[in-house]
Amino acid sequence: MENKSSLVTYILWMTVGWLGVHHLYLRRYRHGFVWLWTLGGCCGLGWLLELWRLPSYVDTANSTQRYKHKHGTGFSWKRFSGEIVFSMFLGVLSMSAIPKYILSVCPLLSAVSAVFIAAGLYHVPS
Repeated sequence: MENKSSLVTYILWMTVGWLGVHHLYLRRYRHGFVWLWTLGGCCGLGWLLELWRLPSYVDTANSTQRYKHKHGTGFSWKRFSGEIVFSMFLGVLSMSAIPKYILSVCPLLSAVSAVFIAAGLYHVPS
């Protein structure tokens, strides 16, 4: 069981933070996925705001790792499958809400479904 380093987290944040690599290092996979698809959280705005959030992310990652080591909790296929189904539902729902004639004028609008899929996978730990 190794603790996550604040220094390594800040280095990853400064170099490849807009890709969400620092979230992957902290085992915040859903957050990293959302970060990747939004290019650093709303095109870089979130990347800048994380300058102050990173210490709490590191503390949370270290305390979560100790809890999982002590209690043996981990990955759940049922939960993961439910999140995938729900996120795909959000993607299909978002695409069906956009009229086809608008999509023919602005085909990049179909990327909205990717945002809703990512939103379905994003989960704030309780």
